[in-house]
Amino acid sequence: MKRQGILLSLMFVVVAAHAESSYEAWKTGRLEGLQRPHGWLSLVGLEWLHVGENSIGAAKNNDVQLSHGPDHLGTFWLSPDKTIRFVPNTSSGIKANDEMISEKIVVHADTSEQQTTVFTVDTFQFYVVERGDKFAFRIKDSEADTRINFKGLEYYPENEKYRIDAKFVPYEPAKIIPTVNVLGILSEEPSPGRLEFTIDGESYSLDALDSTDSYYMIFADKTNGRTTYGPGRFVYTDGKVDENGMVRIDFNKAYNPPCAFTAYSTCTLPPRQNRMPVMVEAGEKKYADSVY
Repeated sequence: MKRQGILLSLMFVVVAAHAESSYEAWKTGRLEGLQRPHGWLSLVGLEWLHVGENSIGAAKNNDVQLSHGPDHLGTFWLSPDKTIRFVPNTSSGIKANDEMISEKIVVHADTSEQQTTVFTVDTFQFYVVERGDKFAFRIKDSEADTRINFKGLEYYPENEKYRIDAKFVPYEPAKIIPTVNVLGILSEEPSPGRLEFTIDGESYSLDALDSTDSYYMIFADKTNGRTTYGPGRFVYTDGKVDENGMVRIDFNKAYNPPCAFTAYSTCTLPPRQNRMPVMVEAGEKKYADSVY
């Protein structure tokens, strides 16, 4: 019995060490992702397109004016049928998907089944996003003040209590969840199921959204606006449901949406049923410069 107890203790130490190593690797990846030259910290603009001609460049007479770079990059043409084309200024040096362009091209937005058309020039990267029935330029600049003067991330102390094995309750068929983003645009997302779990003996549940190899939740809790970002946070599960109908949520990996760092993102807000009446004191805290 004594030997069995020692073995169990060793197993616990190994599992805990692995979890800690995985958590530290996750934090490193999170920081590196934010600080990429064109990560979320570089987002400097969200400019809405109108039907017809939309010129872009650093000159003041452009419909979309950049803070620096070539005066005239070219013109985007948005058709009533939502087709978008770009006519480049061949002397600007602009690229589309890393290829220099000199002739008119079709532009694919981020919602297209085709590869999103990503433009690069000078220190900028930009592409077209579709939100609701509107299109906009999402503009990133590797020299953005929000990136250059980034103040780092702060976390709650890691807490094993918030690594929770939740019961996955499938929705058959998928449940359609109305969601709204910070711009007030309403959309509907299919949820494959909800996750049921307990914190300090109290029961809670979150409707999950699907990802390739995990689920993710947009959630709110009682720390929001106090020690964490006001509108809520995101968290992914560690994999998908297992043969026992369980899936792990590690709230130590809860993180802030891009809107915590920039005013130009279009973050989705937590649906009503994912607002938990409990303080989840784990994961990423409020960013230093956040107004929320």
